[in-house]
Amino acid sequence: MRRKGFIFWLLVAAGLLGAFWYRLDWPLVEESLRRMHVALVLLAIVPILMTYLTRALRWRVFLAAVGSPTLGNTLAATVIGFSTIFALGRIGEATRPLVLSLRERIRPSATFATILIERICDMITVAAAFAVSLFFISSGSREPFSTLKPVGEAALLLSVLSVIGLSVFRFRANGVLNVLGRRSGGIPERLRRPLLNFLRHLADGLSVLHDVRALARAVAYTLATWGLVATSFWLVARAFDLRLTVASVIFVIGFAMVGSLVPTPGGSAGAFHTTTQLGLMWLGIERNTAASMALILHAVSFGPALLVSPWFLRRGGFSWATLRELALAEVTLAEPPVCETERGMSARTTGLGRC
Repeated sequence: MRRKGFIFWLLVAAGLLGAFWYRLDWPLVEESLRRMHVALVLLAIVPILMTYLTRALRWRVFLAAVGSPTLGNTLAATVIGFSTIFALGRIGEATRPLVLSLRERIRPSATFATILIERICDMITVAAAFAVSLFFISSGSREPFSTLKPVGEAALLLSVLSVIGLSVFRFRANGVLNVLGRRSGGIPERLRRPLLNFLRHLADGLSVLHDVRALARAVAYTLATWGLVATSFWLVARAFDLRLTVASVIFVIGFAMVGSLVPTPGGSAGAFHTTTQLGLMWLGIERNTAASMALILHAVSFGPALLVSPWFLRRGGFSWATLRELALAEVTLAEPPVCETERGMSARTTGLGRC
């Protein structure tokens, strides 16, 4: 099923890239790229590399309820995971939690649940920041941003409601899981058990919402992550001699985030380019210059993981073929059995047939 999904999204990426390229005046794009300041583009890679560290630190906060992975293993899984996402699209998202589960003996259902929490956290943060950025951008001009105001207001409202909903779910998790356990008897066991395990670990990860210190750390790492992303976007804009305000950069990040949600291989190829170009054009940037900047932003945003992942792959004993199989495998999230290690201590299997 995953293999068929990969082929489908590969075709979608080809279609989106074709539509993106068809509308461009390539001599103007090439001229824009020739005038670009390469040194600033290279400098823009540094903040993105730093986000892998802040993401790894935040991931450890979410995992605290189910385990205590080392920073080294968490960072390695993060970098490897993002490099696989670039190659395979969002299907490659599975490699990050699975690599950590193999290295740390943490159940896959737990690591998958925390990945979902991360994605929700990022989307809430970007949606809220996008809504606020609209206020500053539209204050100086009514059109065309007035048409986006309802979108910004809706994004801000959904962000608040999402936080409240997640908090309520965590507060009442035991009751919800008990009810689901009693009323899900008609669901096949092979589906029912993984679902309940996933929800249980999701509730464990959300315990950060009711822990002031953990919540403060998670918020700090999230703000640091997106602050670094904004810095990278700003540097790329300066490479094209564009002086964007902080609000304008966040505005573009909002569009780029929408594109990055499309699970096409090549790091949301096609979708990221199209939405990012649209955001830049909304700021009044000429179409071909916006396309050139979208191409560079895509490479800067998704490419750095490929630069450093070979070292982590060699260190962890992984190969690209192994990562591809992990990403495309149908992985069960059921609670694994317990086995005995060579030292006689019990350890949980990873769900991939290893203890």
